[in-house]
Amino acid sequence: MQMLCQICKKKKATITLTKIVEGQKTEIHLCKDCAAAFSDKFSLFPLPQFDINDLLADLLNAIDLYHKEEGIVSDKEIECSNCHLTYNDFRKSGKLGCSVCYHDFRDQLTPLLRRLHGNSEHVGKIPQQSKGKLNKIRKIKQLKKELQELILKEEYEKAANTRDEILKLEGVSKKKNAK
Repeated sequence: MQMLCQICKKKKATITLTKIVEGQKTEIHLCKDCAAAFSDKFSLFPLPQFDINDLLADLLNAIDLYHKEEGIVSDKEIECSNCHLTYNDFRKSGKLGCSVCYHDFRDQLTPLLRRLHGNSEHVGKIPQQSKGKLNKIRKIKQLKKELQELILKEEYEKAANTRDEILKLEGVSKKKNAK
């Protein structure tokens, strides 16, 4: 179904203006002519006199050429080491071939998951019996990250306190596991 311009209601909408204020998203769909008039009236953005599709295609081609010259593997050429599914094939089908794909495509999947779900890690409900253990693991992970940052900032006293807190939490975990 073709979306019509919300101003003239005659031509196909090819431009979407998105405004986000305090988490509320508002979109307006415009044809090229109405977008140009809208842009001139409100001086929001200049509309170039060239086709955006050509610009994007040229940009992608330039990036591919640069990657070839530098010996960098493009996303299209990345392949799962287990099932040999390429990232390009995943993009076409939307389905990963095996569990190793998650590892091999992690650099490409992480931003995708963040866009889709707002996070790249599961943070949903936790079974009650696992809640305490998982919270402790998360706390230790967070403290280890803080410890690294404190060491880099050369704040050794705070780092020592953080280290002690980590050891205390890990000690409690080890004692419970020993029972």
